[in-house]
Amino acid sequence: MTVLSPSLDMAAARERLAARSRVRLPGLLQDGVGGLHEAVTDPAMVWMRAMHNPYNADVPVAMFEAEPLHEQARLIALAHEEATEGFQFLFDRLRLGQARSLGLAIPQALYDLHAWFNAEPFLDFARTLTGDDRIAYVDAQATRYLPGHFLNRHTDEHVDAGRLYAYVLNLSPDWRAEWGGLLMFLENGEVSETFLPGAGTLNVFRVPQSHAVSMVAPFAGLPRYSITGWWRTTPPPGGQG
Repeated sequence: MTVLSPSLDMAAARERLAARSRVRLPGLLQDGVGGLHEAVTDPAMVWMRAMHNPYNADVPVAMFEAEPLHEQARLIALAHEEATEGFQFLFDRLRLGQARSLGLAIPQALYDLHAWFNAEPFLDFARTLTGDDRIAYVDAQATRYLPGHFLNRHTDEHVDAGRLYAYVLNLSPDWRAEWGGLLMFLENGEVSETFLPGAGTLNVFRVPQSHAVSMVAPFAGLPRYSITGWWRTTPPPGGQG
């Protein structure tokens, strides 16, 4: 069962978020982190490979890895070429709302988390933290960053999407900064602040805001797992969240 930690200093968190438009909440969950980590590492997970280009939609990782190695290398090279000057990303994900609507047999803990996010106690927590009563829905996707995966700078701004705040609930234990996968906030082209993806830590930041996830190093000791999404005014169309 997922439960918010009673030791959270809500006043300090609200002050930090209001002042910096972002806040890091270590140890947010009293329990449940281990179960969520077990869920995202479960072989039953149906991971989708997300790339901005050349795909217009996520493709099953199994399909991507069924391609000849030279074709996989070509696609990754194209992604790297575009990432040099433009927006690009490469990582694995599973949209939980979409998975539910398709009836995918993924670990129950992830469905339970999505439901918990959208129950009134958690929505009240989100509204209290931000001071924004417009928050009415939390979408969620499980994400997995393997060595070589990254997310270039962007702001999360999306016209008519109703995104108010972005969040990242980190799940990988004992993450080291040198492994990469760092959530970096950018101002005038410079890194102004960096959040380490510590297990059980919730990162929340106002949208729009320039940020990126640095590439996971080839020597990283494990994948970077998290649950990410947005606190929104309305559910996304088509049950994609």
